[in-house]
Amino acid sequence: MKNRLLLLTLLMGLSAISFTACSDDDDDVKTSDVPQAVMTAFQAKFPAAAAKWEREGGLLKAEFINAGRETDAFFTTDGTWVRTETDLFPTDLPETVRTYLAANYPDWAIDDADLIETPESTWYRVELDKPGFPDVHLRFASDGTRL
Repeated sequence: MKNRLLLLTLLMGLSAISFTACSDDDDDVKTSDVPQAVMTAFQAKFPAAAAKWEREGGLLKAEFINAGRETDAFFTTDGTWVRTETDLFPTDLPETVRTYLAANYPDWAIDDADLIETPESTWYRVELDKPGFPDVHLRFASDGTRL
């Protein structure tokens, strides 16, 4: 009985720790705490957008809606734009990408599709899902060719 009580207490403690470890509320950043250089760069790039800010991977991430799509823009603390990730519908992908996926992954579903823009390049990221198989992550150039 004593061992069961100890085990139950231990499991409850571990569960509480795992729930707090999964919370990303600590990464939220108040708009008033975003450095002015970042706000200036964000507003220059996305003048009509209002964002929710977070810290992610040492960068400041603005989450907002742009042209009807969920968008994340990443900046360094000095205001340098790093990349923008825009959620896409599968139908937003170039025809060459959709043709490639239909021919090479006919039984797979598109779980996520994003347009990735960086200062150096623009490309598409596609995540495919099929029950019982690990997800497949693919990249395509802006012209639709596989990277």
